[in-house]
This record gives sequence, C-alpha cells and structure tokens, in this order.
Amino acid sequence: MTDPRPHPRPLLIDCDPGIDDAIALLLAFSMPEALEVTGITTVAGNVSLSSTSRNAMRVRGLAARPEVPVFAGCPRPMLAQPVFADDVHGVDGLGGVSLPGEPGGLAARHGVDALVEQTADRPGLAVVAVGPLTNLAVALVKRPEVARRIETLVVMGGGLAHGNITPAAEFNVFFDPEAARTVVEAGLRPVLVPLDATHGAPVTAAMIDELAACGEGVAPEAAALLRAYHANVGTDRPGAYVHDAMALAVLVWPELFERRPARLQVRTDAGPERGRTLADFASSEPNAEVVVGLDAPAFLARLFERLRGFPRSVPAGHPIPA
Repeated sequence: MTDPRPHPRPLLIDCDPGIDDAIALLLAFSMPEALEVTGITTVAGNVSLSSTSRNAMRVRGLAARPEVPVFAGCPRPMLAQPVFADDVHGVDGLGGVSLPGEPGGLAARHGVDALVEQTADRPGLAVVAVGPLTNLAVALVKRPEVARRIETLVVMGGGLAHGNITPAAEFNVFFDPEAARTVVEAGLRPVLVPLDATHGAPVTAAMIDELAACGEGVAPEAAALLRAYHANVGTDRPGAYVHDAMALAVLVWPELFERRPARLQVRTDAGPERGRTLADFASSEPNAEVVVGLDAPAFLARLFERLRGFPRSVPAGHPIPA
C-alpha cells in the first residue's frame, strides 16, 4: 500500500552563520515533518569560514541534530578579497551568545563536492542559499549539470531599491558578485528573497522580550541571538531583520509570499555599482522569481511559534547572556 502521508522534502542549506542564518537553521530543524535537512554547507561571508563552520556546528548541537553533516566550503570569494560583517554579527558571528551542546566535527568532504554529490543523489533536492553564493557558483562551474538537478533554489540576496553594505548592494551579493552572477545566469530560475521583502518583517524588541520570557525550548537562545543582533544593527531601527529565516519560510510556507517573474542581472564592474542586483519585471525572458510582497504578521507568528515550541537539547539552567 502506498503511504498517503507526504514525505519530508530533502533540503541542503548553504549558509554563513551569522545570527539570522542561525535562526534559519533553527527554523529548518524545527520542521522535521516537512523538511529532511540532508546537509549544511558553509561559506565565508558574515565571518570567516572557520567561524561560519563552527557556528553551524554549534546550532546543530543546540538542535540536537548530530546526524546532519556540516561541510566547510569556500574560504573566500571567487575574485575579490573578503569583507566580513562582524560589526553586525559579532567577532564570533553569533553575537557572543554561548550555545549549549557539543559542536561535533566537520564532515570530511569539501562543501562544493558535497553540494555536487547531494544534487546527484537526492531526487527532489531543494537548496536554500542564505550566504554569498561562492559554493554554488563553484559547483556550477565544476559540474554544470547541477543546474538541472536542483529542484528548487531559494536565494536570500540582493536589494532592488537599495543595498545594506553599499547604497547599491546587499551584503551577500556584494561579498561575491561574480558568484551571484554565475548563479543567476546558470538557468536555475531561483526564487530571490531581496532586502525589499525582508525589511517588511522586522523583529521588534518587544517580540524578542516575549520570546525570552517563554523560557522553554530553544527560545532563550534564539532571543539572546536576536537581542545581540538588534543591538548591533542599532536599536533605533524598527527591529532586527531575519533575512535568512524568511528565505527558508518561502520554501515551506509559499502561500505567505507574492512572487513575480523577472530577468535578474548582477553588476560585477568596479566602482559604486558593484554588486547591484537589477530586476526587469517586464522581460519576456525571466530567469528568476522575485518575492515582492508577504504577509509579515503571519510569517513572524509562524516563525516565533516554531522557536517557542522547539525543545532544547540540554537541561534548563544553561546560562544565557542577557
């Protein structure tokens, strides 16, 4: 007899943790009924590769998911010198927040090789890429068939109206615009989640306080991460933007988001336009879909419901920074 229940969707997460990456990972781990996290590939971005890899293992430890392999990928952009964001995420990448649980070890394979292998071995694989796109670009150069093997690609990146690292560019794209251009032009037709969407759902200080007061599951750690994030970006802002968790949400809760087909381009020339993401919504040859609207209250309610309900991996009483 055929099992009528839907099976969890295989998912590889390519990331550079980073506080909002950590929240995205926790969201993915909180949904075993919908997602089978088959691996995490890390890349240099918010902080160095050694730190992003360590942080992915720390979040994995918090989630008590030691079976999920973490693969270290590319330690620098394809051409440019790295420009990290430790002013936003802290020197360690997680705002100085101590996470419980043993970090475990890295898998032996390089992140690019793991990505290539998983796209070959996992039919229906979805990839959510929430850091610079270096790993994916190198995989596409190495094995162009990767483009047809990924069933769904969701990318957090780009800012159409404005950037957040320069007036023109969003951080993930600016860190490695050559990689972003390679991915955009590879025929994958990704779903792009730009700043224009993520800035529509700020996590306010009151929301963070409410999460911290929950005191159960991973809520205290998640609240501590978000509080550090909000402090670093400036408490004068409406809140902390969970860019990467929104990209994950686009995959699992598509009904909350409005998407439009567009022709994407990434500027790779030197100067103030480097890293700018352009979207032509009138093009007759779209190569992507762009999230242009969302039900922000519903997204945030579902995200926080998952964070509050996720059981912690160690006994209560682990010290959480204020």
